[in-house]
Amino acid sequence: MGLFSRTTANQPRFKKVKEDGCVVTFSVEVPAEEVESEAQTGLLRIQAHAHLPGFRPGKAPLELIQKNYAERAAEIAVEDMIQKYVPQALRELKIVPVAPPRVTEVGRKPGEPLKLTVAAEVAPEVAAKAYTKIPVQRKSYPATDAALDKRLDDLRESHARLERDEAAAVAKDHYVVVDYAASQDGKPLRDMKGEGVLVDMTSDENLEGLSHGLLGQARGETREVKVKLLKKDALLSVTVREIKKKLLPPLDDEFAKDLGFQTLPELKTALKEVIEKEGKERTEREVMVQLEEALLKANQIPLPPSLVEAQVESMAERLRRQYLGDRPWPSGEAEKLRPKLVPQAEKELRLSYILQSIAEKEKLAALDAEIKAEMEHSLEHAKNDVEKDELRKLFEERKDTIAGIIRDRKTMTFVKEKALVADA
Repeated sequence: MGLFSRTTANQPRFKKVKEDGCVVTFSVEVPAEEVESEAQTGLLRIQAHAHLPGFRPGKAPLELIQKNYAERAAEIAVEDMIQKYVPQALRELKIVPVAPPRVTEVGRKPGEPLKLTVAAEVAPEVAAKAYTKIPVQRKSYPATDAALDKRLDDLRESHARLERDEAAAVAKDHYVVVDYAASQDGKPLRDMKGEGVLVDMTSDENLEGLSHGLLGQARGETREVKVKLLKKDALLSVTVREIKKKLLPPLDDEFAKDLGFQTLPELKTALKEVIEKEGKERTEREVMVQLEEALLKANQIPLPPSLVEAQVESMAERLRRQYLGDRPWPSGEAEKLRPKLVPQAEKELRLSYILQSIAEKEKLAALDAEIKAEMEHSLEHAKNDVEKDELRKLFEERKDTIAGIIRDRKTMTFVKEKALVADA
């Protein structure tokens, strides 16, 4: 590093200046004669289209063009030199950028060589290590009676119904239908009022002070209840319209039939199978997370900043589609979200480089048959022929990306097979 790739005086010279993580800085020096020649060429190009008083377009004397457009011609020369010699410098210095290089400094003085400073982001050099014999704890999640009972309780809760309670006043286990209006510092809050709102007295999500303030309130009674609203004291004028209690369905064959089973034992058997499947999937996820964390800890590599930004944007876009569909982010929300996504984006990008290195070492790759099987699996979920055609087109367009996903999956399987797994 530090040596010019060319030494001939009348030819451009390229030189690596600095390597900082995944950013390589290099210089480009273009002889003054060539810069001057390009500036003259620029003047001729300007002359062909220039409009000057007293002259038809393209007919103004070159002396006047020089007087009026010399600076613009020099700018054109610099732009042309950048387009011509930055790609050549990348080739000769054997720099493979992962994003368009940036010209960070331009040194241009009359009669002197043009000097450019350019920054290019490159992929990290990765020689993956410590990816075999990784110690891993495997925790099991069996379908115990306690787990089955909890799942049954959850099902009963989800199928519970509310009915009027004849109690005279609100108690801790009630559901209360209320009308309310909020005020703060003696002024009504226009957006904080409602009618027929259901309040679960057992919930921890209620406004601070609300549940306590409603205790003992009679049906039809109106109270002023002190609450915390955005960490500030506020007052709710609350009228209790109705008091309800929750009724859980009995755990019997009728309940099982409502869920599509013939008997309660049949429901329990099905639930147990679901719990066992979920437990195995959770065990597998936890093992994979341990392996990924071990790989990341042993292979701490730099990352190209622009690829991290692109990964963050991709993650933000997936979240927007997931939660908002076709709607845009509310004003300012995307800006708040992006910094929070950076750690996960860096983790995913770094892991992809590590897995690629392992795959290259172990000669792991996606086979055409595996890519085809992946496509066939996706086609099974297509609703019609149009969706199938779109999927086939997508697989063709993104074949390399899909192959990379399959390769990474195979690589993680390889790492798991070579791990030292112990039952926790």
